[in-house]
Amino acid sequence: MKNHLILSSLSLLLATAGHLLGETHAFIWDAANGMRDLGSLGGESYAAAINDSGTVVGTYIPNATGYNYHGFIWTEATGMVDMGIPGGGNSRIATCRPTAINNAGNVVGFGRQVDGFQVAFFWSPTDGFTTLGDLSCDCDNGNVAYAINDNNEVTGNLKVKNFGDTYHAFLWSPLLNGPRDLGTVAGERDSVGYGINNLRQIVGASISTTDFLWQPMLWSRKEGMRLFEDPADTTYIQTAGVNDAGAFVGYGYTSTGLFSFYKGPGLGWTSLQGLGDRGSYPQGINQQGVIAGLSFDSTGADHAVIWPSPTGPPQDLGSGAARGLNNVGQVVGESYF
Repeated sequence: MKNHLILSSLSLLLATAGHLLGETHAFIWDAANGMRDLGSLGGESYAAAINDSGTVVGTYIPNATGYNYHGFIWTEATGMVDMGIPGGGNSRIATCRPTAINNAGNVVGFGRQVDGFQVAFFWSPTDGFTTLGDLSCDCDNGNVAYAINDNNEVTGNLKVKNFGDTYHAFLWSPLLNGPRDLGTVAGERDSVGYGINNLRQIVGASISTTDFLWQPMLWSRKEGMRLFEDPADTTYIQTAGVNDAGAFVGYGYTSTGLFSFYKGPGLGWTSLQGLGDRGSYPQGINQQGVIAGLSFDSTGADHAVIWPSPTGPPQDLGSGAARGLNNVGQVVGESYF
């Protein structure tokens, strides 16, 4: 099972809890105004990312009983606006799932076209959708764009063989003829890029052909793809984001359970403190080193949090989960309103 499925399961868990506590809606938070409900264009909504201009992207469910997700873009001036479907049109199976936005307002993500073909996409306010990759995929995690930097460079994973489930991390930008296959670490089977900074460093994961466990990897133009030496006793690690200082965050599992981490210049693998003893899921890091994510309190309830410092306690923003943050103090995610 690919490690992307853990995030999908986590979203489902939060949506279920939301029905018990109230309807789940996307939120925006800052220190001056606290948490604000961004509403929805149908049923539940979930914010995924925000840029420094305060533009938010995320997903909503068109109706209370539907399961197909549509993408939205939100600003203070326009409110929430539907982004459409990659490839155009609409159908019961068509979806759009934005994952990231850069400071130019360009968006990446993944979706399912009206023909059922899943694609990674790049979207710009002027040109709309550009789909990435040319091999068919009918699974939820095969063709995905996860991250974009301010140079419009994109990473994620794309299917690389017509038969079988083989996926590689890629690098794409509008200046390239097509996605560049970044391959795998020698002897590994699959790879995925989860985060990219403005220096074109990519953090992600690679899966072993022997034990089928995911390990954290770093790709750069100078060194290519290599694995990190991960902490002892880890059975799984997922990176979640990287900044221009080369600091990255994520979470993983050991034989004793869940752990969340920060790793950066001058500070090795550092466990992030939680609100309780139930664990945390960091989701992103900005250029100042502030981390956003979710943490479970001692009762198991989920809270959106930020870590102002990787060595200090988290700040509780309210119920739900923080999914993204910008460099001017704004945080987005989902909560129960």
